[in-house]
Amino acid sequence: MAVQNSSLIGANLGGNSDGATALFGLGSKALGTNDTEWIYVYANAALTTGQCVTVNSGNTALLSTTTQALNGMDLAFSQGAFTAGDFGWVCKGGNPIYVLISSVSTVAGSLGIADNSGTLTASTVSGGLRGIAVITAAATATAVVVQAYVRWPTIALTLIGLGPG
Repeated sequence: MAVQNSSLIGANLGGNSDGATALFGLGSKALGTNDTEWIYVYANAALTTGQCVTVNSGNTALLSTTTQALNGMDLAFSQGAFTAGDFGWVCKGGNPIYVLISSVSTVAGSLGIADNSGTLTASTVSGGLRGIAVITAAATATAVVVQAYVRWPTIALTLIGLGPG
C-alpha cells in the first residue's frame, strides 16, 4: 500500500475503495510513495486489483477499452477491490504498481487492452500501450496480477499500409 505524500488527510491510497460515500472531490489528485500518482474516481463496475480503467471527464472509472483510450481518456489501475458504485483512488503511475495481464510471455513484450475486462494482453491489434514496463511476465491464458513500472500510460494507434506513396 502506498503512503500519501500529498496533504489529503485520510486518503486510502493503494487500498480498497472508500465505499458508497465520496470522501474527496471526484478528480482529486494525490502523490504517494514510489512516485505513485492517484486520482479519486467513482467506479461504475466492480474492480479487482490491477484492472485497467479509463477515467472519463466526469471522473468515472470504466473498465478499459481501446476506443476509450484512443479518445484521450486517462488510463489508471485499481490497486484494491471496488464494488460497483464505490468511490476510491486509482493509480495512474508508479514504480511499481499492480497490473492485471494475460498471455504475456516476455517482460519486453508489447501490451494491448483486452476490451471491457480491465486486463492487459499481448495482443495489440488496434494499438499498443506505451508507458508500461512489466517486471514479471505471465504466460498463462488466465489473467494474473503482476508488478509493472507505469508512467503516463497511453495507447498508440497502429497504422498499417501507410508509407511513401
